[in-house]
Amino acid sequence: MIGKGRIITHDLYDIADRIKEIDEDYFIVRDYRTGKFQIHNSRQKGGTLALVLPFDRLDYRTIVSVRRTRAERKNKLLEEMERDNRKLLERQLSDATEKIKRSL
Repeated sequence: MIGKGRIITHDLYDIADRIKEIDEDYFIVRDYRTGKFQIHNSRQKGGTLALVLPFDRLDYRTIVSVRRTRAERKNKLLEEMERDNRKLLERQLSDATEKIKRSL
């Protein structure tokens, strides 16, 4: 147990073992309060929490999320987030423009 959660060492799809193949310092915690799975890294400075998973079970999406959010990918991830935010803003502006045009 860590804080207010339980460390997951075994699971149906061996995700707890498979994330250790990505980084041996990763471990999974199930938060008692929220029920969310959390990925922690014991070497991380400033606290071990690395990622809170948006999924209600451990499966291949966990592996994809862990790989996608690794520190080594931070620049690429930031670029992806900026691109997605830009697309969202463009879509919102387009929708607002169309709404204004229809009201005239």
